[in-house]
Amino acid sequence: MQTFLELAAKYIYEKYKENISDLCVVLPSRRASFFFKTALAQAAPDPIWSPEVYAMEDFIRSLSKTDVLEPINLQLELFDLMQEQDPKLDFDNFVTWAGTLLEDFSRIDQNLVDTGKLFEYLGEAKALERWDPKFLGKELSPTLWKYFSLWDNIEKTYHNLQKRLLANKQAYTGMAFRKVAQNIEKIAKTTECHQFIFIGLNSLTRSEEKIIRTLLKHDKAEVLFDSDDFYMEADTPNRAGTFLRKYKSNWNLPEWRWQQNLLLTDEKEINVIGVANASMQGKLAGQLLQEIRQQDKHAQTAIVLPDETLLLPVLHSIPEEIPTYNVTMGLSFRGTPLFNLIDLLFEVHLTGVTQLQTSGYKVYQYHHLSVTKLLTHPFIRRYELYLNEQPEQAKYHGIIQQVLDKMAQENKVLITAQELLDLSQHHPLFETLFRTWRDCDDIIVAMYELIELLRQVYTHGRNNIETEYLYIFYTLVKRLDTIFDCREHKISVRSFRKFLYELISQTRLPFSGEPISEVQIMGMLETRALDFENLIILSVNENVLPAPKRQESLMPYDVLREFGLPTYAETEGAMAYNFYRLLQRAKRINLLYVLPSDTYGSGEKSRFVLQLQNDLALRNPKIKFRDLTAAVEQQEMREYNEDILIQKTPETITQLRQELERGLYPSHLNMYINCSLQYYFTRIAKMQEVDEVEEQLGADQFGTIVHQVLEDFFRPFELSGKPIQPDDVEQMQEALAEKVKREFSKVTLGAKPERGMNYLLYKVAVEVLEKYLQKLKASDELPLYVLRLEETLATTLSVQVGDEVVNVRIAGKADRIDLTGHELRVIDYKTGKVEQHQLTVKAEDLELHFLSDPKYGKARQLWLYEYVLKRVLEESPETILRNAQHVSPLRIEAKSGILSFRNLDAGVLSADFSAVEARGGETPKGFMNASEEILADFVRRVLDPEEPIHKTRDLEVCQWCAYKGICAR
Repeated sequence: MQTFLELAAKYIYEKYKENISDLCVVLPSRRASFFFKTALAQAAPDPIWSPEVYAMEDFIRSLSKTDVLEPINLQLELFDLMQEQDPKLDFDNFVTWAGTLLEDFSRIDQNLVDTGKLFEYLGEAKALERWDPKFLGKELSPTLWKYFSLWDNIEKTYHNLQKRLLANKQAYTGMAFRKVAQNIEKIAKTTECHQFIFIGLNSLTRSEEKIIRTLLKHDKAEVLFDSDDFYMEADTPNRAGTFLRKYKSNWNLPEWRWQQNLLLTDEKEINVIGVANASMQGKLAGQLLQEIRQQDKHAQTAIVLPDETLLLPVLHSIPEEIPTYNVTMGLSFRGTPLFNLIDLLFEVHLTGVTQLQTSGYKVYQYHHLSVTKLLTHPFIRRYELYLNEQPEQAKYHGIIQQVLDKMAQENKVLITAQELLDLSQHHPLFETLFRTWRDCDDIIVAMYELIELLRQVYTHGRNNIETEYLYIFYTLVKRLDTIFDCREHKISVRSFRKFLYELISQTRLPFSGEPISEVQIMGMLETRALDFENLIILSVNENVLPAPKRQESLMPYDVLREFGLPTYAETEGAMAYNFYRLLQRAKRINLLYVLPSDTYGSGEKSRFVLQLQNDLALRNPKIKFRDLTAAVEQQEMREYNEDILIQKTPETITQLRQELERGLYPSHLNMYINCSLQYYFTRIAKMQEVDEVEEQLGADQFGTIVHQVLEDFFRPFELSGKPIQPDDVEQMQEALAEKVKREFSKVTLGAKPERGMNYLLYKVAVEVLEKYLQKLKASDELPLYVLRLEETLATTLSVQVGDEVVNVRIAGKADRIDLTGHELRVIDYKTGKVEQHQLTVKAEDLELHFLSDPKYGKARQLWLYEYVLKRVLEESPETILRNAQHVSPLRIEAKSGILSFRNLDAGVLSADFSAVEARGGETPKGFMNASEEILADFVRRVLDPEEPIHKTRDLEVCQWCAYKGICAR
């Protein structure tokens, strides 16, 4: 296959061999320039002096003889000039659109627009907007006046910027193009170049057109185009030839070089392959490359990435047997872990609570999520490992985790910079990350310090790529440091971040490789003027290839059309040409796209694919077109057991027995019945949930608050032995709101009750407790004697298990034990809703379901409370009845009950345990004997080695379980 550049090189050598070193050759890109030099060296049989070879932009810069400024310098110049027109112009607001405005200025100059007419047109358009009927007879608001005056100021600023830059022999890109176009007549007469050769160009701006046509007029230029009959036909709707068709008809060239008929006549294999997700494209590209190289060991292949984020997945998928390949596109710095760290650092300083008297600085409280994400970043964790290895830093060992743990313990939703510094004992890392930023000097100092701290870590190991990240980031910070005078520019955190990210977006991490390798990995624009026999193009989806319709201009669309400035149509035309030109000489073409789904990168297949399928493939019978879908082939199937079974070994049974001897509480009983695996994780394996900062009050914390308020109200009556009377309840009602607020602050720590959802929960807690106290005051429970609060009742039950006797401690922590009349009650508070039917045990369910069905959880709880209460009354009544001396123990009736704060109208809900008492058929055993039999059966079941521990099959039980991730639920 003869490539376009080889054809051009051979033609140029044969035609200009006598003056070849005096030529000036211009190509679309630096990559094309390099390949052209290689092709020229191959075309020349003997050594030659190379002509001057430029990329188009480099060529213009060399002719303009001006210093083309960086965008950041230009934005600062622009701001100074716009401030002269509007002294109140806000810098933070300005930087959001300044870059786009400079791009507009550049496009205006590149296309040689008559700026007088353009700004006049714009002014008239804005004047018409002012005469909108809805504004007639009304004064314009200050915001609208500011909007209209901005457009008036833009014209003045444009001319002032031009004057200032010209005086300093400086320019922006478009300005350099306009300058060369204006002086091209003089350049054509005085140039030292024997001839200018323009190769493979397309989508020229008006200034480029003028430069080339002027040189053609003076016989100082020749143009070599690469075109094909398929998109050059006069009536074709294909946008790929939009520009070339215009040049061919308007330029009056003596001969059009070259137009071939490759797309409609050459034999080609085109495979369009749909994949499930974006990253899978990288793996498939690696497999396709391997297949191509197996057929031809030296096959010229290009993997083309319209979406640069796929570079790493592709590099990781290159087969090991391909020793050399060249990556022409750099890795975006935005895709590095270091950028993620910097992004998190800015998030910390921009999402905290700021003092109102400052603009963007003096963040004095940081949000816990931002702090946690920053401190758990891999670079910081790697620094922590390095720090822990330094014996002289012993006092700081584990300091990062200690700070995180302390934040969780104290529930620090918002934490001040000073608190973080104190918690870390003012370690340099924390000083660097969290010290308050007053101006951009502070930011730059923090960046330098962070780079230095991380450099210590990564230069001591084999971390070449991380060290490279740090070096490149250092160069970016250094550039900003030299550009900005923070005291003069007063740049806020947001504005500094914008400038830094702008530099980062332009920065690529270069790869070293063999430039003319047989395998090239490149972006779409880098393929201009290049040809490959084998193509693998990824992300051939709409909104990637071609790019989505975006108007990246401050100018209204009608202005762009009126003055011939580029719009989306021109952008798509240029991309279509790049795509079809790349296919002209290719033999095997693989186009990968992501199938429509909700994953990243998915969508419709590109219109270019549909054009190939429904037009080109039908007109060229030599094209073998296949529409395929990639499928993942699983090489090895491993059986997955969805259950988790833990056999009860002798060691496990010993642990279970020890746990029963320590205490079987109602919650433990229910936990084992609901899910024995959850019981194992909690009570045997002792797996604890990780503490986290909670911004919103959880259900457990809400219950804690309600419990604590009632305990504090009732505690004096427990200590004194006095009964609660209606007057006492009234005093509780008066103190209720303040009491709840105090308890909220204790429980929630950093999550304040006056903020967000917590405020609503605070109001709910007050309302619920107010309603309870109101009902208590009006009830016949008064006078109410409070006997015990938050106290554990316990008794011992001896159970015969095989040849051994296990002494099981049956226990329950009572929220409240009280006496009303002759009723002794152990009461459990529930902040959720409980209804009477949940506490009813059916006789027919007792044997089969009472110790297995989760629906009996609350009934089991009351049953166990009642059993323990009656046993304690039998064994040591004095431990309970200290405040009930006025009632004979023989007349006391012991009961258990639930007080549901979401069902207060029902009062204290008690369970009917007649089915338990009747256990035993014709000769009832009574409540106590029957209960002990039920408990003994449960204990034997827990210690039965034949019954393994396993996860529940009731998914409702898993809903709030802390271990559901382990169980894959």
